[in-house]
Parts: sequence; structure tokens; C-alpha cells
Amino acid sequence: MKLIFKSFAGVVLLSLLSFASFSQTRNLTGQVLDSLNQPISYANVVAVNQTTQKIGAFAITNGEGRFKLALVPGSEYLLRISFVGYKQFERVITDWSADESIQVILTNDETMLDQIEVVSELPVTMQGDTLTYKTDAFTTGTERKLKDVLEKLPGFEIDDEGGVKVQGKKVDKVMVDGKNFFDGDTKLATKNLPANAVDRVQVLKNFNEVAPVRGLDTDESLALNIQLKDGKKKLVFGDLTAGAGPKERYLGHANAFYYSPKLNLNLIADGNNVGELPFTLQDYFRFSGGLAGLTSRTGTSISMSGEDMGIPMAQRNNAASLETALGAFNLNYNPSSKWRHSGFAIGSTSKNRLGSISQRTYLRSDENQQETLSSASTVENSSGLMKYAVTYTPKEETYVKYSVFGKLADIQNRNLLDSDFGSIRQQINNFQTRRPYSVQQKAEWYHAPSEKRVFSMEFNWEKKYQDPLYDLTTNQKPFMGVLPILDQENYRFLQQQEIHSRTLEGSFNYYHILNATNHLNWSLGYSDTRQEMISDLNQILPSENESYAEFENDNQFGIQDLSLGMTYKTKWNDFILSPSLFAHRYAWQDQQFENELTQQKTLLLPGMYAKWAIKSNKSLTYRFQTTANFMDIQKLAKGYIIQDYNSIFTGNRMLDNGLFTNHSLNYSHYDFFSSVSLYGSLNWQRKRNDIVNTTDFQGINRFLTVLNITPINENLNGNLSFDKKFNTFKVTASGQWNSFTTNNLINDEVNQNKQFSQTYNMKATTTFFKKVEVDFGYTFSTNKYNGLNSQNTFNTHTPKFEVDWDIWKGLKLNADYAFNTYTNTGAGTQSEFDFLNALLSYQGKSSPWEFRFTVWNILDTRSIRRDSFNDNLISTYSYLVQPRYGLFTIKWDI
Repeated sequence: MKLIFKSFAGVVLLSLLSFASFSQTRNLTGQVLDSLNQPISYANVVAVNQTTQKIGAFAITNGEGRFKLALVPGSEYLLRISFVGYKQFERVITDWSADESIQVILTNDETMLDQIEVVSELPVTMQGDTLTYKTDAFTTGTERKLKDVLEKLPGFEIDDEGGVKVQGKKVDKVMVDGKNFFDGDTKLATKNLPANAVDRVQVLKNFNEVAPVRGLDTDESLALNIQLKDGKKKLVFGDLTAGAGPKERYLGHANAFYYSPKLNLNLIADGNNVGELPFTLQDYFRFSGGLAGLTSRTGTSISMSGEDMGIPMAQRNNAASLETALGAFNLNYNPSSKWRHSGFAIGSTSKNRLGSISQRTYLRSDENQQETLSSASTVENSSGLMKYAVTYTPKEETYVKYSVFGKLADIQNRNLLDSDFGSIRQQINNFQTRRPYSVQQKAEWYHAPSEKRVFSMEFNWEKKYQDPLYDLTTNQKPFMGVLPILDQENYRFLQQQEIHSRTLEGSFNYYHILNATNHLNWSLGYSDTRQEMISDLNQILPSENESYAEFENDNQFGIQDLSLGMTYKTKWNDFILSPSLFAHRYAWQDQQFENELTQQKTLLLPGMYAKWAIKSNKSLTYRFQTTANFMDIQKLAKGYIIQDYNSIFTGNRMLDNGLFTNHSLNYSHYDFFSSVSLYGSLNWQRKRNDIVNTTDFQGINRFLTVLNITPINENLNGNLSFDKKFNTFKVTASGQWNSFTTNNLINDEVNQNKQFSQTYNMKATTTFFKKVEVDFGYTFSTNKYNGLNSQNTFNTHTPKFEVDWDIWKGLKLNADYAFNTYTNTGAGTQSEFDFLNALLSYQGKSSPWEFRFTVWNILDTRSIRRDSFNDNLISTYSYLVQPRYGLFTIKWDI
């Protein structure tokens, strides 16, 4: 705790010194108008110090044409204001008042075509939905990766994982010179593209690469296009990194990029055992999304169980050890202006050890609720992803594309468990493996024969295979009352499953453009999903294995969806409205052994999109969608399936679909003048006839099934973020709230689970002498759980700070510290854990070599605390984490 107070005092001192330096400046404010007295947004305002001939301050006008510059009194400045299509304004400023605003009128430039080269060098330009930043106007030359460049640009935010937000909105893809970088992945782009190759960054609002339907959808996708410098248009660049440390720690990383006007090749390779995750399982899930489905656009959702789920998401702060390796290759080839070939291949492996102790509270009515569970796990994962796409655009009115996407994995998870449940002490060894694969193909065709008509056709085909194997060994007789198990010293069971899935989808769309602000979209779609599932369970005995008929499945399931829908989109002044209505005809068949059941249903699913562009920098968006949620074969299968050492699941053939309504509201506001941004969202989901788990407790065992629940399940979540920038100071505050209510049955008794979680973040960033940047933050999170006869609240307080110090001519120090206080109010217990990391690096000016020494977990913390909640238990965990270790690395920029 003493370290916290010392850190806080240091931050306060630096902040006061920063404010002192801030007070030495005086604001120059003004407004830029055109000849009709209309405000000009995104005009560039520069004040050049006439003595030093250096830029004293730079600003961009906001939606009202206003700007603010922080200048040092007593100096003479040349005020220069520029905007595309207008004559440049210049005025010498020697004295000004912070309380008086100047007004600048820009006049049209008749000769703007002759000044294209001059205009293009403006720091920021706005043309249509494209906002372009000239990066040299914002960078200092010390940036190393694209991430460092983007952090210097006004309105940009980069999270720890490399995700990008511009003016509060998430960037969906990153392109380099108009070509997708690793399928548009933001993380791989921001963490690997070298900063010295970047010339301009373009923000593409309402992005759609398909020209015939551009402006007709309501996706509001946001993309970045990274334009490379002329000298980087045809060359190889990248970097190589090697590192080693005590206790056989190692790290190797390589990036190689070849760019030319027609051919782009990218290669990334990485291997380490220090917890650096070049490609996480979250990344795997994101890339494995492959090709977007068609039925989800019209309101149909089939909850097919993920073939990759159930494996722990290991990270540095919740794993005892991590070993990872990655190889990735990306291709973009444009033999002509009409053809484009693109694709990627990614292979990754990981081997992680995890350990935890959890206190579990089962939501049951008797007193036997508590279980202490110790776990030691080893998780090994090998995966491969591949995608290839060819695009043909003979002219702007026609777009044709074919894509194929494949993935495969080999996942092994071994758990050694020790369960203490009242009078029952159980040792468990379970081993789970799966080798799933899937292949998807997609064909797209778009054509606009005239300005009034657009046609499109899309076809999807997908095949999936899953083969989960569950090997359970325990010293206690499991599942009492279900299986006639012979007494043994140890009990071993082997459960095998195979699930085949195939989906075929097709969609035809006709867009009729009535005028510049109104159009209609008629859509005809069809999908056919079919699944097959077999499973069995064997008890491994010394003589002859025993099989159990109750655990056998031999099932086929199919669901067909025929839909016809209409969407209308209109724009009226600053408002956009787009209502939709889809009629669906569903039919599904469920055959288990020789018994078959069939059902049919017709549904009308409405939707709505509305947007109010309050100003150019302020908007409010509302979305409403009705979704029919259907089951998959695993929820229908009547044969028992072991899910865990004390959990058995059986399906329900009489399930019906759920009907969900989702309302979302998003507000966005960003002001260049006041350097204030405010963003918020609210989402409310109501689930009618929801498919939920029911639980029947028998001792420590849980017997689960599913049914449609009559009471409505609800989920309400929201978030709000605010930040304000000063001259050398920035404050940020945000909050996230999530509340859900789920109804189910426990031991045939109606149970209502409630969860309300809150997270609040505050952060202050200040720069001292332009050499030291200090971030002080505080996070408070609380999770409140309520279930049948049980409730608990878990609180975590986390003060933290981070220091980035440019010590001397390329010598830098980065350090971060976080202190956590975790409270379990139900048990009346409290635990504390903290982390301190430090990095010292040196890279001389213009030198390709960087030397770095890093120490993680300097305080040698060994565990952290977390909690979770599901439909039948509350858990609080103590996770083992990696001990203190260090690494010395050398990097060479190619």
C-alpha cells in the first residue's frame, strides 16, 4: 500500500507541474466560415512561430467551424488556415485575448485544380465520407509501429490488444493501399506495420467494398486505409527480434513485408514462452468467423454449439505458464484492374498450464451447497486457418467474388481435479480432445444495370465436423441412480461423439432506387441446415468394457427457412429511417433412431434502423431487430451426454423456437474545438419462449435438460465514456453496466437468476517536460449475483499507474503498476494482489538496432482472484499466474 501512496503522490506532483506549464499558455479561439457565413468543418489551423519557424500549435475546426490554439504569449505567430477548395488564409498574430474569438472568412479558390499538390499536404482533409490524416504532421519520428502513429492522431484510440476506435467507433478492418491486410485484421496491422512506412491514414466511413450497393445498406462499417510512402511502394521491410532470459525463457519474432503496386506479401512468425500472445484464441474465434451467414440478416438464428468452445482462454494473468508459436502468411495480387486475388494462411500452437482453486456455491434449496474444487490443467491447441478469395470487377457497376475458407484444430485438455463436497472427497482425472474442421464456400454477384436498379445474388455452402472425446477417471462412483455401475477401485468412462453439419444458403436481392433519398430492397432467401449425431459411452473394465444404452444417440436433424422481405430506406434532412419486414416459413425434422418428428411454422419478423445526424460530429442511432432463435441437434438429442464429472445433459425433442426482440441506442459526439468526446450505448433484449437449462440436483450430481420458459428473460446493458484533452493533460472516464434476468427450474422449483455488474474506469494522463508521460488510473468493478436461496457480491478495486520516460537520446523506460483489492462479501473475505512490470530499451536515432530488457511481475505475485455465475452455481476463483521473469531482446529493423 505504501507504494500506491508514493505513486499517487508522484502523479499528483507531475500533474501540478503539468498544469503549471499549461498555465503559461494563452488560448487563441476563433471560427472559420465561408462567404455565406456557413461554418467550415475540418479546416486546418496552424500557428507558425515566426522566430523559430516551427509549428506552435495545430487544430482542426469542429462542426461549428470553431478552433482553439494554446500559444505562448510574447511570441509572434503566422496564423494559417486552409481547407480544400478555398483560398488559404494568413494573418500575423502578435497579441490576442483568450476571451475574444476571431472570425475568419474563407473564399472559394477558382484555381484549386492547379493547387492539388499543395492541398494534399494539409495535415487533415475531409472529402465526402473520407477523412485523411497526413501522419508527418503529428508524429515525432520515434514511433515504431502503426499503433504508435495512430495514437498521435486526433480522435484515435488504441486498446491494449491493438483494436482501433476513431471518434468512439470501432474500426472494422484495416487496408494497406486499398488492399486488405490479413483479411482486414486491426490487431495484426497495428502491431506489425512499421511506422516509418506510413504516409497517410484514411478513415473511410460507411465503408462497403461493393460499389453497386454502396450507400444502400445500414451497416455503418468503419475502415482504415494506410497509404504508404512513395519510397515504400516496392520494397521489403519488417523486423527481426530475438530474446532470452533466465529459466530458459525465450522469444523470437519476425515480420517481413513485400509491397509493390500489383503484389503484396506479408509473413509473420513468432515463438515464445513469456506470455506474449501473437495470436490468441480470441483471435482464432474472430478469424474463424469466415464468411458471414445470410439468414442472420433476415432475423433467423440457429444456436449451433461451437466446435471450438470449452477450452480455457489462457493469458499472462491467469496461467502458470504459456508457450506459443505462430506462422502467418498473407497475399494480395492484382494482375489487372479487373482481377484481385487475396488470401491468408495462419498456423498456431500453444501449450499452457493453468491452476486454480474455486469456491462453488450451488443454487439449491438444501444446506449442501458448498464445494471446494482444486484444478491443475494442461491445454494444448494446434490450429490452422486458410482463406482464398478472387474478385472480378469488369466495371464499377458489376462485382463478382468467390471465397473459400477452411479451418481445422487439434485441441487437448487434461484436468486433474480435487473436489471437496461436504462428506464427499473426490479425485478426478479428465481428458478431453477434439479435432474439428470446417469448410465454407461463398459466391457473390452484384450488378447495377442502371442508376435506378441493382441486383445481387449470394450463395453459401458450409460443412462442419466435430468429434469430442471425453475420458473421465474418478475414485468415487459417479452419477448414482443413473447407471448400474459395478464397484471398482477407480472408475473410468470413455464418451465418444461425432457431429456432422451442413448448411446451404441462397439470397436474391433487388434494389429499386426511387430517388436520391429513397430506395426499396426486396429480398428472397432460402437456407437448409442438416445435422447428424452419434454418441456412446463405455465403462473401461479390466475384462470387458460395459456400454450403456441410455447414452447412445443416432440422430438426424434438419431445418429449412424460406423468407421474403422488404426494406425501405429514406433520408429526410438529418434523419435516416429504414424499416424492414421479413416473412419466414420454417420447417424442421428430428429423427432419433427410427422415430421422426416434424414441425412447421410461419413468422413475421420486423426491424427498424433510424439515425439522427444532429451535427457533423454528433449522431444518435437506433436499431430494432426481431430474431427467431432455433435449437440444434445437441439440444434435441435424448441420449445422455456427460458434460463434466458431476454433470449429465439430455435434450428435449419438444423444443420450440425462442423469439427475441433487441433494441439498441448509440450516441456519438466528438468535438475538435473543446477536445471533448462523449460516447454511449444502451441495449435491451427481451427473450420470449427462451430455451433455458433446467437442473435437477442429486447429491453432488447435476442432471440438466432444456425447455422453453414462459417468463420473459431480459438483458439490459449500457456503457458511457468521456474524455477531455488539455494542452499537456487528458482525463478519461467510462462506465459499463450489465443487468440480466434469467428464469429456469432447479429441482422443479421456479428459479430466477439475476446479475448486475458494474465497472467504472478513470484515467488521467499528463506529460512532463515533453519527456515523461504518466498515466494514473482507477478501476472499480462489482458483480452482484442472486439465485435460488443464494446471493453474493464481489468487488474489485484497482488503482494503477504507468510511466513512459524518454530518458536520453533513444533510451526509454516503461513501467506499469496495478494494485488489486478483491472482496467476497458473502464469505466476508478479502485478498490483495499487485503487479509491477518494467521495460528499458535503447534505439539510437536512425539506427536499425533496438536493445531491450524487460522484467514481468517484479513483485512475484503468484495468484489472482476472479468470479463467475451461471444458471446453477456461483464460483469464485484463485488463479495461478506466471512468476517473476526477465528477458533481454535484440531487434533489427529490415
